Amino acid sequence: MADKVRLAVIGCGGIAGAHLNGYDALVKGGCDTFDIVAVCDPLPASAEGYAERVQKVTGSQPRVYADVAAMLKAEELDGADICSPHCFHLPNALECLEGGLHVMVEKPLGITVKASKQIIEAGARCGKIVATAENVRRYLAARATEWAVNTAKMIGQPRLFTVQVLSSSEFPVDRPAMQWRAIKTLTGGGMIMDSGAHFTDMMLHVFGDVDEVTCQMRTFDAPLIEASFLGQPLPLDVEDSWVVTMRFKSGLMGTWCWSRSAPGHEVRIALYHGSAGSLNDLGFPFHPFQSGAELKLADGNTKSREQIQVEYLMSLGCAERGRLFPYGVTDGFAVEVGDFIDAIANNRPPDVDGEAGLRAKALCEACYESATIGKPVKYDDVLSGAVCEYQKPINEHWGI
Repeated sequence: MADKVRLAVIGCGGIAGAHLNGYDALVKGGCDTFDIVAVCDPLPASAEGYAERVQKVTGSQPRVYADVAAMLKAEELDGADICSPHCFHLPNALECLEGGLHVMVEKPLGITVKASKQIIEAGARCGKIVATAENVRRYLAARATEWAVNTAKMIGQPRLFTVQVLSSSEFPVDRPAMQWRAIKTLTGGGMIMDSGAHFTDMMLHVFGDVDEVTCQMRTFDAPLIEASFLGQPLPLDVEDSWVVTMRFKSGLMGTWCWSRSAPGHEVRIALYHGSAGSLNDLGFPFHPFQSGAELKLADGNTKSREQIQVEYLMSLGCAERGRLFPYGVTDGFAVEVGDFIDAIANNRPPDVDGEAGLRAKALCEACYESATIGKPVKYDDVLSGAVCEYQKPINEHWGI
Protein backbone atom coordinates (compact mmCIF):
# COMPACT_ATOMS: atom_id res chain seq x y z
CA MET A 1 0.00 0.00 0.00
CA ALA A 2 1.14 3.54 -0.73
CA ASP A 3 2.01 6.00 2.01
CA LYS A 4 -1.58 7.22 1.93
CA VAL A 5 -4.78 5.21 1.75
CA ARG A 6 -6.16 5.64 -1.77
CA LEU A 7 -9.92 5.87 -1.76
CA ALA A 8 -12.74 5.96 -4.27
CA VAL A 9 -16.24 7.25 -3.54
CA ILE A 10 -18.98 5.39 -5.41
CA GLY A 11 -22.26 7.28 -5.63
CA CYS A 12 -22.03 11.06 -5.47
CA GLY A 13 -25.47 12.00 -4.16
CA GLY A 14 -26.65 13.44 -0.86
CA ILE A 15 -25.09 11.00 1.62
CA ALA A 16 -21.75 11.22 -0.19
CA GLY A 17 -21.81 14.91 0.67
CA ALA A 18 -22.15 14.07 4.36
CA HIS A 19 -19.19 11.69 4.03
CA LEU A 20 -17.20 14.46 2.37
CA ASN A 21 -17.95 16.73 5.32
CA GLY A 22 -16.45 14.00 7.47
CA TYR A 23 -13.29 13.85 5.34
CA ASP A 24 -13.13 17.64 5.53
CA ALA A 25 -13.27 17.57 9.34
CA LEU A 26 -10.41 15.07 9.41
CA VAL A 27 -8.27 17.22 7.13
CA LYS A 28 -8.95 20.29 9.24
CA GLY A 29 -7.99 18.26 12.31
CA GLY A 30 -4.60 17.47 10.78
CA CYS A 31 -5.21 14.10 9.11
CA ASP A 32 -3.06 13.53 6.00
CA THR A 33 -3.26 9.74 5.70
CA PHE A 34 -5.65 9.44 2.75
CA ASP A 35 -6.34 10.62 -0.79
CA ILE A 36 -9.66 10.45 -2.62
CA VAL A 37 -8.29 9.63 -6.04
CA ALA A 38 -11.47 8.62 -7.89
CA VAL A 39 -15.21 9.21 -7.79
CA CYS A 40 -17.85 7.20 -9.64
CA ASP A 41 -21.46 7.95 -10.51
CA PRO A 42 -23.54 7.11 -13.61
CA LEU A 43 -24.67 10.75 -13.69
CA PRO A 44 -21.69 12.74 -15.06
CA ALA A 45 -22.83 16.03 -13.54
CA SER A 46 -23.03 14.47 -10.08
CA ALA A 47 -19.57 12.91 -10.34
CA GLU A 48 -17.94 16.03 -11.76
CA GLY A 49 -19.53 18.31 -9.19
CA TYR A 50 -18.46 16.00 -6.39
CA ALA A 51 -14.90 15.84 -7.73
CA GLU A 52 -14.71 19.63 -7.58
CA ARG A 53 -15.88 19.58 -3.97
CA VAL A 54 -13.25 16.93 -3.12
CA GLN A 55 -10.59 19.19 -4.62
CA LYS A 56 -11.60 21.99 -2.26
CA VAL A 57 -11.30 19.64 0.72
CA THR A 58 -8.15 17.70 -0.10
CA GLY A 59 -6.32 19.98 -2.51
CA SER A 60 -6.34 17.48 -5.38
CA GLN A 61 -9.13 16.65 -7.79
CA PRO A 62 -10.05 12.98 -8.23
CA ARG A 63 -10.62 11.36 -11.59
CA VAL A 64 -14.22 10.86 -12.62
CA TYR A 65 -15.84 7.61 -13.75
CA ALA A 66 -19.34 6.55 -14.73
CA ASP A 67 -18.64 2.83 -14.37
CA VAL A 68 -17.14 0.89 -11.43
CA ALA A 69 -15.44 -1.69 -13.65
CA ALA A 70 -13.69 1.02 -15.69
CA MET A 71 -12.56 2.73 -12.49
CA LEU A 72 -11.14 -0.47 -11.03
CA LYS A 73 -9.28 -1.19 -14.25
CA ALA A 74 -7.73 2.27 -14.44
CA GLU A 75 -6.92 3.03 -10.81
CA GLU A 76 -4.74 1.61 -8.03
CA LEU A 77 -7.07 1.79 -5.03
CA ASP A 78 -7.06 0.55 -1.46
CA GLY A 79 -10.69 1.13 -0.50
CA ALA A 80 -14.10 2.23 -1.70
CA ASP A 81 -16.65 4.32 0.18
CA ILE A 82 -19.95 3.11 -1.29
CA CYS A 83 -22.74 5.70 -1.16
CA SER A 84 -25.00 4.45 -3.96
CA PRO A 85 -28.75 3.71 -3.64
CA HIS A 86 -29.54 0.62 -1.57
CA CYS A 87 -30.20 -1.70 -4.51
CA PHE A 88 -26.66 -1.15 -5.82
CA HIS A 89 -24.84 -1.82 -2.54
CA LEU A 90 -24.43 -5.52 -3.28
CA PRO A 91 -23.14 -5.35 -6.88
CA ASN A 92 -20.86 -2.40 -6.12
CA ALA A 93 -19.45 -4.06 -3.00
CA LEU A 94 -18.89 -7.41 -4.72
CA GLU A 95 -17.14 -5.79 -7.66
CA CYS A 96 -14.85 -3.80 -5.38
CA LEU A 97 -14.06 -6.67 -3.00
CA GLU A 98 -13.31 -9.03 -5.86
CA GLY A 99 -11.18 -6.28 -7.38
CA GLY A 100 -9.00 -6.25 -4.25
CA LEU A 101 -10.50 -3.27 -2.39
CA HIS A 102 -11.69 -2.87 1.17
CA VAL A 103 -15.21 -1.44 1.33
CA MET A 104 -17.31 0.72 3.58
CA VAL A 105 -20.98 0.43 2.61
CA GLU A 106 -23.65 2.94 3.56
CA LYS A 107 -26.47 1.65 5.69
CA PRO A 108 -28.44 -0.51 5.23
CA LEU A 109 -25.60 -2.86 4.32
CA GLY A 110 -27.52 -4.85 1.69
CA ILE A 111 -31.02 -4.43 0.32
CA THR A 112 -32.01 -7.69 2.10
CA VAL A 113 -30.55 -9.95 4.76
CA LYS A 114 -29.38 -12.33 2.03
CA ALA A 115 -27.67 -9.50 0.14
CA SER A 116 -25.97 -8.34 3.33
CA LYS A 117 -24.64 -11.83 4.00
CA GLN A 118 -23.25 -12.07 0.47
CA ILE A 119 -21.28 -8.86 1.03
CA ILE A 120 -19.85 -10.19 4.30
CA GLU A 121 -19.01 -13.56 2.72
CA ALA A 122 -17.24 -11.85 -0.18
CA GLY A 123 -15.15 -9.81 2.26
CA ALA A 124 -14.08 -12.98 4.10
CA ARG A 125 -13.39 -14.81 0.83
CA CYS A 126 -11.27 -11.96 -0.53
CA GLY A 127 -9.56 -11.17 2.76
CA LYS A 128 -10.83 -7.59 2.74
CA ILE A 129 -12.50 -5.29 5.25
CA VAL A 130 -16.26 -4.83 5.13
CA ALA A 131 -17.33 -1.84 7.19
CA THR A 132 -20.83 -0.46 7.67
CA ALA A 133 -21.10 3.31 7.35
CA GLU A 134 -23.05 3.88 10.55
CA ASN A 135 -22.50 7.36 11.93
CA VAL A 136 -25.10 7.80 14.69
CA ARG A 137 -23.52 5.62 17.40
CA ARG A 138 -20.20 7.47 16.91
CA TYR A 139 -21.25 10.99 17.91
CA LEU A 140 -19.96 12.20 21.26
CA ALA A 141 -23.50 12.52 22.62
CA ALA A 142 -24.43 9.00 21.49
CA ARG A 143 -21.28 7.45 22.96
CA ALA A 144 -21.89 9.31 26.22
CA THR A 145 -25.49 8.11 26.47
CA GLU A 146 -24.55 4.50 25.75
CA TRP A 147 -21.95 4.80 28.52
CA ALA A 148 -24.59 6.27 30.85
CA VAL A 149 -26.85 3.25 30.26
CA ASN A 150 -24.36 0.37 30.22
CA THR A 151 -21.35 1.51 32.25
CA ALA A 152 -22.60 4.17 34.67
CA LYS A 153 -26.01 2.41 34.96
CA MET A 154 -27.70 5.78 35.36
CA ILE A 155 -31.22 4.49 34.67
CA GLY A 156 -30.65 1.15 36.37
CA GLN A 157 -31.98 -1.90 34.54
CA PRO A 158 -33.67 -0.83 31.29
CA ARG A 159 -37.38 -1.70 31.39
CA LEU A 160 -39.43 0.17 28.79
CA PHE A 161 -39.09 2.62 25.92
CA THR A 162 -41.51 4.46 23.70
CA VAL A 163 -40.53 6.22 20.48
CA GLN A 164 -43.30 7.96 18.55
CA VAL A 165 -43.24 10.39 15.63
CA LEU A 166 -46.65 11.21 14.16
CA SER A 167 -47.18 14.03 11.67
CA SER A 168 -48.53 14.83 8.23
CA SER A 169 -46.24 15.54 5.29
CA GLU A 170 -46.36 14.76 1.59
CA PHE A 171 -43.70 12.54 0.07
CA PRO A 172 -41.38 14.78 -2.03
CA VAL A 173 -42.26 13.20 -5.38
CA ASP A 174 -40.43 15.87 -7.38
CA ARG A 175 -37.04 15.43 -5.70
CA PRO A 176 -34.84 13.06 -7.75
CA ALA A 177 -32.78 12.19 -4.69
CA MET A 178 -35.92 10.88 -2.98
CA GLN A 179 -37.78 9.22 -5.85
CA TRP A 180 -35.96 5.89 -5.69
CA ARG A 181 -36.77 5.74 -1.97
CA ALA A 182 -40.46 5.36 -2.86
CA ILE A 183 -40.05 2.05 -4.70
CA LYS A 184 -39.60 -1.15 -2.69
CA THR A 185 -37.37 -2.94 -5.22
CA LEU A 186 -34.95 0.00 -5.25
CA THR A 187 -34.79 0.86 -1.57
CA GLY A 188 -35.85 -2.34 0.21
CA GLY A 189 -38.52 -0.50 2.19
CA GLY A 190 -39.52 2.88 3.55
CA MET A 191 -38.42 4.66 6.70
CA ILE A 192 -38.21 1.41 8.67
CA MET A 193 -35.29 0.63 6.34
CA ASP A 194 -33.91 4.14 5.87
CA SER A 195 -33.56 6.21 9.03
CA GLY A 196 -34.81 3.09 10.74
CA ALA A 197 -31.45 1.43 10.15
CA HIS A 198 -29.92 3.98 12.54
CA PHE A 199 -32.62 3.26 15.09
CA THR A 200 -32.21 -0.52 14.96
CA ASP A 201 -28.42 -0.27 15.13
CA MET A 202 -28.63 1.81 18.28
CA MET A 203 -31.25 -0.42 19.89
CA LEU A 204 -28.95 -3.42 19.48
CA HIS A 205 -25.81 -1.45 20.37
CA VAL A 206 -27.24 0.04 23.58
CA PHE A 207 -29.75 -2.56 24.75
CA GLY A 208 -28.53 -5.89 23.36
CA ASP A 209 -30.19 -8.72 21.51
CA VAL A 210 -33.85 -8.68 20.51
CA ASP A 211 -36.06 -11.74 21.05
CA GLU A 212 -39.33 -10.98 19.25
CA VAL A 213 -40.82 -8.30 17.02
CA THR A 214 -44.47 -7.53 16.22
CA CYS A 215 -45.33 -4.98 13.53
CA GLN A 216 -48.31 -3.55 11.73
CA MET A 217 -47.64 -1.17 8.85
CA ARG A 218 -49.71 0.72 6.31
CA THR A 219 -49.36 2.84 3.18
CA PHE A 220 -52.17 5.37 3.50
CA ASP A 221 -50.94 7.76 0.78
CA ALA A 222 -49.40 6.42 -2.44
CA PRO A 223 -48.62 9.26 -4.87
CA LEU A 224 -47.38 8.50 -8.37
CA ILE A 225 -43.63 8.68 -8.84
CA GLU A 226 -42.73 10.01 -12.27
CA ALA A 227 -39.02 9.45 -12.84
CA SER A 228 -37.19 8.65 -16.06
CA PHE A 229 -35.36 5.67 -14.54
CA LEU A 230 -38.69 3.97 -13.78
CA GLY A 231 -39.80 3.91 -17.41
CA GLN A 232 -43.38 4.69 -16.43
CA PRO A 233 -45.11 6.38 -13.48
CA LEU A 234 -45.38 4.02 -10.52
CA PRO A 235 -47.21 4.46 -7.21
CA LEU A 236 -45.19 4.69 -4.04
CA ASP A 237 -45.19 1.19 -2.58
CA VAL A 238 -43.31 1.53 0.72
CA GLU A 239 -44.85 2.04 4.16
CA ASP A 240 -45.75 5.48 5.45
CA SER A 241 -46.96 4.38 8.90
CA TRP A 242 -46.18 1.62 11.40
CA VAL A 243 -46.50 0.43 14.99
CA VAL A 244 -43.79 -1.93 16.24
CA THR A 245 -43.38 -3.72 19.55
CA MET A 246 -39.97 -5.15 20.43
CA ARG A 247 -39.14 -7.58 23.21
CA PHE A 248 -35.46 -7.87 24.07
CA LYS A 249 -33.75 -10.93 25.51
CA SER A 250 -32.94 -8.85 28.61
CA GLY A 251 -36.66 -8.34 29.27
CA LEU A 252 -36.72 -4.76 27.94
CA MET A 253 -39.95 -3.91 26.09
CA GLY A 254 -40.35 -1.09 23.59
CA THR A 255 -42.74 0.49 21.13
CA TRP A 256 -41.69 2.26 17.92
CA CYS A 257 -44.35 4.18 16.03
CA TRP A 258 -44.14 6.51 13.02
CA SER A 259 -46.41 8.07 10.44
CA ARG A 260 -46.18 10.85 7.90
CA SER A 261 -49.90 10.36 7.18
CA ALA A 262 -51.32 11.47 10.55
CA PRO A 263 -53.05 14.87 10.16
CA GLY A 264 -53.86 17.03 13.16
CA HIS A 265 -51.91 16.89 16.39
CA GLU A 266 -48.23 16.08 16.01
CA VAL A 267 -46.36 13.73 18.33
CA ARG A 268 -42.60 13.50 18.77
CA ILE A 269 -41.27 11.67 21.80
CA ALA A 270 -38.50 9.24 22.74
CA LEU A 271 -38.33 8.11 26.36
CA TYR A 272 -36.26 5.26 27.80
CA HIS A 273 -37.17 4.07 31.31
CA GLY A 274 -35.20 1.91 33.70
CA SER A 275 -35.48 0.79 37.31
CA ALA A 276 -33.78 3.96 38.57
CA GLY A 277 -34.94 6.67 36.17
CA SER A 278 -35.38 7.67 32.56
CA LEU A 279 -33.66 9.29 29.59
CA ASN A 280 -35.42 11.83 27.40
CA ASP A 281 -33.81 11.83 23.95
CA LEU A 282 -33.30 15.43 22.86
CA GLY A 283 -32.77 14.87 19.13
CA PHE A 284 -34.45 13.18 16.19
CA PRO A 285 -35.96 10.01 17.67
CA PHE A 286 -34.83 7.80 14.77
CA HIS A 287 -31.20 8.75 15.49
CA PRO A 288 -31.21 7.69 19.14
CA PHE A 289 -29.03 9.80 21.42
CA GLN A 290 -27.19 11.53 18.54
CA SER A 291 -28.04 14.83 20.23
CA GLY A 292 -27.82 13.44 23.73
CA ALA A 293 -30.43 12.85 26.42
CA GLU A 294 -31.37 14.32 29.75
CA LEU A 295 -31.63 12.09 32.82
CA LYS A 296 -34.38 12.17 35.43
CA LEU A 297 -34.03 9.87 38.43
CA ALA A 298 -36.77 8.35 40.57
CA ASP A 299 -36.01 10.85 43.37
CA GLY A 300 -36.50 13.79 41.00
CA ASN A 301 -32.84 14.65 40.54
CA THR A 302 -31.71 15.37 37.00
CA LYS A 303 -28.59 15.48 34.86
CA SER A 304 -28.31 17.43 31.64
CA ARG A 305 -26.82 15.95 28.50
CA GLU A 306 -23.85 18.26 28.99
CA GLN A 307 -23.22 16.84 32.47
CA ILE A 308 -23.45 13.29 31.14
CA GLN A 309 -20.97 14.08 28.36
CA VAL A 310 -18.48 15.68 30.75
CA GLU A 311 -18.61 12.64 33.06
CA TYR A 312 -18.18 10.32 30.09
CA LEU A 313 -15.14 12.19 28.75
CA MET A 314 -13.59 12.22 32.21
CA SER A 315 -13.92 8.42 32.30
CA LEU A 316 -11.76 8.03 29.18
CA GLY A 317 -8.00 7.74 29.12
CA CYS A 318 -6.04 9.72 26.53
CA ALA A 319 -5.46 6.72 24.27
CA GLU A 320 -9.10 5.69 24.32
CA ARG A 321 -10.27 9.24 23.64
CA GLY A 322 -7.89 9.43 20.70
CA ARG A 323 -9.19 6.15 19.32
CA LEU A 324 -12.86 7.08 19.64
CA PHE A 325 -12.43 10.66 18.44
CA PRO A 326 -9.46 10.72 16.03
CA TYR A 327 -7.86 14.12 15.45
CA GLY A 328 -10.23 15.51 18.04
CA VAL A 329 -13.31 15.18 15.82
CA THR A 330 -16.63 14.30 17.43
CA ASP A 331 -18.85 14.34 14.34
CA GLY A 332 -20.18 10.86 13.55
CA PHE A 333 -19.40 11.00 9.84
CA ALA A 334 -15.83 12.14 10.48
CA VAL A 335 -15.28 9.34 13.00
CA GLU A 336 -16.87 6.86 10.59
CA VAL A 337 -14.62 7.64 7.62
CA GLY A 338 -11.59 8.09 9.87
CA ASP A 339 -12.09 4.62 11.32
CA PHE A 340 -12.31 3.11 7.82
CA ILE A 341 -9.08 4.82 6.73
CA ASP A 342 -7.25 3.70 9.87
CA ALA A 343 -8.58 0.14 9.60
CA ILE A 344 -7.15 -0.10 6.08
CA ALA A 345 -3.84 1.49 7.05
CA ASN A 346 -3.35 -0.79 10.05
CA ASN A 347 -5.01 -3.94 8.70
CA ARG A 348 -7.47 -4.17 11.59
CA PRO A 349 -11.22 -4.77 11.86
CA PRO A 350 -13.38 -1.63 11.67
CA ASP A 351 -15.32 -0.55 14.74
CA VAL A 352 -18.63 -1.11 12.92
CA ASP A 353 -18.17 -4.10 10.66
CA GLY A 354 -20.42 -5.89 8.20
CA GLU A 355 -21.83 -8.12 10.91
CA ALA A 356 -23.09 -5.08 12.83
CA GLY A 357 -24.69 -3.80 9.64
CA LEU A 358 -26.31 -7.19 9.05
CA ARG A 359 -27.76 -7.32 12.56
CA ALA A 360 -29.26 -3.84 12.28
CA LYS A 361 -30.61 -4.77 8.86
CA ALA A 362 -32.20 -7.93 10.23
CA LEU A 363 -34.05 -5.98 12.92
CA CYS A 364 -35.49 -3.69 10.24
CA GLU A 365 -36.49 -6.76 8.24
CA ALA A 366 -38.09 -8.36 11.30
CA CYS A 367 -40.58 -5.48 11.29
CA TYR A 368 -41.42 -6.07 7.63
CA GLU A 369 -41.61 -9.81 8.05
CA SER A 370 -44.01 -9.57 11.00
CA ALA A 371 -46.28 -7.17 9.12
CA THR A 372 -46.20 -9.40 6.02
CA ILE A 373 -47.09 -12.68 7.72
CA GLY A 374 -49.39 -11.05 10.28
CA LYS A 375 -47.84 -12.40 13.48
CA PRO A 376 -44.82 -11.90 15.74
CA VAL A 377 -41.44 -13.11 14.47
CA LYS A 378 -38.31 -14.17 16.27
CA TYR A 379 -35.41 -11.87 15.48
CA ASP A 380 -33.01 -14.80 15.24
CA ASP A 381 -35.22 -16.44 12.58
CA VAL A 382 -35.04 -13.32 10.43
CA LEU A 383 -31.30 -13.00 10.99
CA SER A 384 -30.75 -16.61 9.92
CA GLY A 385 -32.91 -16.18 6.81
CA ALA A 386 -35.51 -18.72 7.95
CA VAL A 387 -38.21 -16.02 7.78
CA CYS A 388 -38.04 -13.96 4.57
CA GLU A 389 -41.52 -13.58 3.00
CA TYR A 390 -41.24 -9.81 2.63
CA GLN A 391 -37.76 -10.04 1.16
CA LYS A 392 -38.44 -12.82 -1.35
CA PRO A 393 -39.68 -10.61 -4.22
CA ILE A 394 -36.77 -8.20 -3.73
CA ASN A 395 -34.26 -11.04 -3.86
CA GLU A 396 -35.99 -12.46 -6.94
CA HIS A 397 -36.04 -9.09 -8.68
CA TRP A 398 -32.27 -8.67 -8.29
CA GLY A 399 -31.33 -12.33 -8.65
CA ILE A 400 -29.93 -12.51 -5.13
